[in-house]
Amino acid sequence: MTADADRVFVNGKLFTSNQERPWARAMAIRGERIVAVGTNAHAERWVGRRTTVIDLRGHVVLPGFIDAHAHLADAAGERAWVRLGSRPSLETAVESLRRAAARVSPGSWVFAVDWDESKWPERRYLRREDLDRASRDRRIVAVRVDRHMASLNGAALEAVPDLVAERGYGVDAAGRPTGILAEDALGRLWERVGAPESAIWSGLPAVAKKAQRLGITSIHDIVDLRGWRAYQRAHRSGRLQLRVTAMLRDELLPALTASGVMTGLGDPWLRLGAIKIFADGSLGAHTAALSAPYADRAGERGMLLHSREELREVLDRAHRAGFQTATHAIGDEAIDRVLDAFEEILQETPRRDARHRIEHYELPTDGALDETRALGILASCQPNFVGQWSAPGALYETRLGPERSSRNNPYGRILRMGIRLCFGSDGMPYGPLYGIHAAVNGFHRSQAISVEEAIQAYTIGGAYASFEEGLKGTLEPGRLADFVVIDGDPFREPHRIRRMRVRSTWIGGARVFPSKPKS
Repeated sequence: MTADADRVFVNGKLFTSNQERPWARAMAIRGERIVAVGTNAHAERWVGRRTTVIDLRGHVVLPGFIDAHAHLADAAGERAWVRLGSRPSLETAVESLRRAAARVSPGSWVFAVDWDESKWPERRYLRREDLDRASRDRRIVAVRVDRHMASLNGAALEAVPDLVAERGYGVDAAGRPTGILAEDALGRLWERVGAPESAIWSGLPAVAKKAQRLGITSIHDIVDLRGWRAYQRAHRSGRLQLRVTAMLRDELLPALTASGVMTGLGDPWLRLGAIKIFADGSLGAHTAALSAPYADRAGERGMLLHSREELREVLDRAHRAGFQTATHAIGDEAIDRVLDAFEEILQETPRRDARHRIEHYELPTDGALDETRALGILASCQPNFVGQWSAPGALYETRLGPERSSRNNPYGRILRMGIRLCFGSDGMPYGPLYGIHAAVNGFHRSQAISVEEAIQAYTIGGAYASFEEGLKGTLEPGRLADFVVIDGDPFREPHRIRRMRVRSTWIGGARVFPSKPKS
């Protein structure tokens, strides 16, 4: 005789994300865990006097989405910033900044995020003179959507004169500042003016609710010390509303190593994940490291952020200390550099449990794919990038040309090679269904994968990438009861996935979206 379940769900179409038993009709939940998955009759054996029975009425149920590359703590701290992502042109972006500057006193900072020149008719970056038209006595910083580049007006540049010595500080042919900061220069700026811990802490509940509406139940969030402290504070106070695997930036590695902690420390709500390391920049900022020049900028091949020796040293230090690593590498040159480093590291210090990751992994060569499989490296990719920038004439084709663009984000080839794949968003935009749609309906043959494969990358793939495949990512007995109910059927109408919506989101057996019953 079984003990009563708290909730039993029947008459559904449950995709379990388990390859051996991918489909079920019903499930039973007790506490935070799934206790039964199978037929209606199988789940109903758990019904007792205190059990709530919920009729799914044929709706599709999926494991909760795991966003394996997020910046939610950053978004929490930036809630008051100006959003430029919906501005249809450079001029409307400047006007938004002008209005924002008019609301604050002279000398104040005005921050904006998410501009994307590839979507504007002007098709060029914001520059100092553009922002000076918005204000000359307020300090304006406008961050590009990829967060690898920002534009500053004259007042903001005057406030940080020492950044001129940093790599990525933009100047024109005459040596005059353009207002553009990238990579190292931008990083130094954020150390001084980034959102404080208090702003991140206060904004976490709001961004968590947004994630819940999208069906996200777990995130792998990239954080600095401010974000890490804010998450710990939220966890202690019971305000953590998503399961978080924190990927700390590599500047914290010496302190973490000295403390003796390793990847995996924590509980199902907050865990210490990989160490985040940067090998290159972004295609949008022309800083992703390529083996051949950009198609739209003669002679430019991007930026490697570490020498071979520096990159190997930081990866080796993390590896030897028991950390997983998550290395940002977009261009083929950067991917090759990371793989070269790991070929040496893993030969010298083998670790069966390493599960090192390459984040983005957008332009792997044939040789890189072979080496990635041989080394057991995970590909952590963002299929929403395909939807945003992979169409004919869009950003990838502009930066790379048609031939290289056709080889970007090759999810089909990655899976056929037997490489582990997990999906995230990088916040551009958040929304797993949007990303799944792009992966299923890719613009190039090597991109497109099946609905089942795309969902698995956004569920069990993310769980495997954080060493939690025995805890979540599938709908099976013993797993955490994290799942979503979908309006629409991705398996029957794959061409409509991006228009489908999450009907409800459940974390640990409790419904978190919508927060109140529909009338």
